[in-house]
Amino acid sequence: MPIKKSLALLSLAIILVLTGCSAQNTAEKQAQKPEYIATDATGSKVELNSKPKKIVSLMPSNTETLYRLGAGKNVIGVTSSDDYPEAVKKVPVVATTEINVEKIIGMKPDLVLGHASTMMYSKDSYDQIKKANIPLFIVEDAQDFDTAYKTFTQIGDLTGTTAEANKLVSSMEATDKQIREEAKKRVKTKAKVWLEISPDLYTAGKGTFIDEMLTNIQATNIVSEEGYPQYNEEQVIKAAPDVIITIYPNAKEAIAKRSAWKNIPAVKNNRIYEIDPSIVSRPGPRLIEGQEAIFEAVYPE
Repeated sequence: MPIKKSLALLSLAIILVLTGCSAQNTAEKQAQKPEYIATDATGSKVELNSKPKKIVSLMPSNTETLYRLGAGKNVIGVTSSDDYPEAVKKVPVVATTEINVEKIIGMKPDLVLGHASTMMYSKDSYDQIKKANIPLFIVEDAQDFDTAYKTFTQIGDLTGTTAEANKLVSSMEATDKQIREEAKKRVKTKAKVWLEISPDLYTAGKGTFIDEMLTNIQATNIVSEEGYPQYNEEQVIKAAPDVIITIYPNAKEAIAKRSAWKNIPAVKNNRIYEIDPSIVSRPGPRLIEGQEAIFEAVYPE
């Protein structure tokens, strides 16, 4: 065989080999490209190559979201505060007042969902989880509906349930719109509302879910401060709320017995209502149920 022809064939063979290797490397890179990606509250991007099958949730709102999105079957660890849905009560507890990092690592989860509200006292535990090469996503501490919707979508993106997350958000937005429209029709005079979180008169002010809910239903929160301030009796009496909403056990009877409050319109007219705290303060999928409950309490048909 002529030398020139041999060299040509050799060159062609080398090109084919190199092309094949290049194609193989490209295919491998594409196969390894993360499909489940989200950026958490700390700014860290979490990337997963496969759909997580073993998830630990370190906040009840995270857990509720996972179950609502259809990923509940993959939850292998929760906190002692988790109480909804009913199925979660059978899931092993990995955190009480402290996170049991050793237990979590031993479970070998594909994903751990932490929460920004616990960063101050859980940072060491979170760092240990990350050092064990376990993907950790810190969910933002939502204080309004829009931020809550964002967290639902992020959890959906990480767990392969993006479509379900989008449906959830759309459903909640539609219900919120219906409530707002009904409130505009039903409300003639805005009711003044006092929200009592605890017997020592802690309450919810601006920048909280409850304040947003009151605004959405055409009610007035008597609290003008930000966050969760503590009031005194004189402040509440002077504000003369038309309705009192409470979120702790046996509050209605205790409030009705306060002699100094007997002339407050809400007390005189027996308009004190107890509402499940988990649906008005827990940043999960049941928030819209909380808004409905407050609306029906403040403006009954």
